[in-house]
Amino acid sequence: MDAEAAKPRKQRPPPKEAFIDGIEHVTPGVIRISCSGPELAAFMQPKPAGHIKLFFPPEGVVWPSKDPASDIPRPPSRTYTPRRFDAARHRLEIEFVRHGEGLASSWAERARIGERVLIGGPGGGYPVPEDARHLVIIADESAMPGAGMVLEALPPDCRAQVICEVASKTEERALSPIVACEPLWLHRTDKAARPGALLEEAVRAMPAPANDTFFWVACEAAAMRRIRDILIAHHGVERARLHMRGYWKFGEANHPDHDYGAD
Repeated sequence: MDAEAAKPRKQRPPPKEAFIDGIEHVTPGVIRISCSGPELAAFMQPKPAGHIKLFFPPEGVVWPSKDPASDIPRPPSRTYTPRRFDAARHRLEIEFVRHGEGLASSWAERARIGERVLIGGPGGGYPVPEDARHLVIIADESAMPGAGMVLEALPPDCRAQVICEVASKTEERALSPIVACEPLWLHRTDKAARPGALLEEAVRAMPAPANDTFFWVACEAAAMRRIRDILIAHHGVERARLHMRGYWKFGEANHPDHDYGAD
């Protein structure tokens, strides 16, 4: 028998149960849902721009089962940013972009106070360089929660430049309630632009960055790769100074949460 095949499969920890205690329509296109519960006492403080999994069992299915003999399959899940966690109150905030029919988007539209939420994680995150003095944040609306977390984790003497692409001016909002910044806002509907196109234009047009500049880029996956190529080929940025994430992909319902733009 192959040695790798003989190894026992790693057991994932069970999800943490919480209950919705707040729903806020932040902009016409963004819903912020907060949830809390005693099981979140074991929830670790997320790293900047980390991720969680939200699980969506079919209606009427109790998962996870307390019966060790149960063969109920792992339900569908979607990946989100744990935007803010209050450890003292065992309370977590998650933001959802409204994009029509979709497993998580539709759930957020119908969510009600008291509803059960199943949460896996947190994991991942951006190790903010301790020596960073200049960081450029490039994000679309899907990545704005992560961008806010990165802003809040920057060293005190690090200057942040932020470029955000959203559908329209009505989607502009503060990235952080505690760190002030003035993003360059780009509006797709004004130019009937495809997702990420305005970010690409802005990156190509920016002045040549200093050699000590870091970049945190998170947006639609294909646009992220084009931005990566512009930064490397056009601006001469070292790959080691790039942190790239494809948060979603046009035409795909469940893009993987580990798209780091390596290809």
